[in-house]
Amino acid sequence: MRSAAAVLVTAVLALAALAARVEAIEYKCSANLVIGEALWSRLEGEGSPKELDLTHRLNSKGERYGRKIAYKDSELRYLELLEDFCAKGSLPKALPLPVEGSDDADSTRWVPLTSPARRELGEKLFPRKEAKSEMETLLGNHCLGVVDDFEDEVTDLLRQDWDEPATFLTEFIRVVSPTCEQELNDMMRREANTHLQDEL
Repeated sequence: MRSAAAVLVTAVLALAALAARVEAIEYKCSANLVIGEALWSRLEGEGSPKELDLTHRLNSKGERYGRKIAYKDSELRYLELLEDFCAKGSLPKALPLPVEGSDDADSTRWVPLTSPARRELGEKLFPRKEAKSEMETLLGNHCLGVVDDFEDEVTDLLRQDWDEPATFLTEFIRVVSPTCEQELNDMMRREANTHLQDEL
């Protein structure tokens, strides 16, 4: 049987690992942006609103009773939106890469591999499959930390109606990493320019 001291040490180490999870990743602001964009994609992919029928119980007369609630307001919705959200393969493929066209040595940030140029650069900087897999695991662990640490706040965001991804992402970043707001605005402006160049 394990001693009480060993159990205590294990618990302390587990708590320390949990606390360090969100801090462990480099380029945290851009990593959070990738996570926010993935969450927005899940919101966009939701089906049409539906009702949940909770009239499954029977009263003493054998009649069904209960109520119907909007799926949008149900706990089930948030469970389904966040279920396996950070699992391997659920987040977009992303790597920490230098910003295109920047001469700044500190311009590295997490970017989804959405264009041929980014995929080519990713292959050049991370030629080994194991290195890319390690980055995927790192981003997934960071995502788990964000969702775990800010579960109530993220759930509150999901309850609201959002018309524009930029508005949702700004609020998401304000909640999970308020010091990143200015960097977020710069990244979103660069991202918009990149998409425009890809379309031309």
